Amino acid sequence: MKKLTTAGLILIMAGVISLILFFDTMAPVSIGMIVTGALMEAAVAMKTKKDRPVPCRLGFHRYDHTGYDEENRSMRIYQCRRCHKIKKAVLGGG
Repeated sequence: MKKLTTAGLILIMAGVISLILFFDTMAPVSIGMIVTGALMEAAVAMKTKKDRPVPCRLGFHRYDHTGYDEENRSMRIYQCRRCHKIKKAVLGGG
């Protein structure tokens, strides 16, 4: 499964690069590569992460702010409502 994930990411990256470099001639092929890579990524995520809800398997989490990091007060802690995954993010400067 790791090889399929890597192949999907390479397809997406190659599609974006070819879309930037050769937009006039390679646009349909580039878009096809991007879509194929994204479908491969989604299929692998759906197959391997059975213990999580479907949106969280595909990377669509719903984070709620739960507090601040004790060591670094400018870092917020977020937790997903569905799968309880924890994410830390630095506050933006103003």
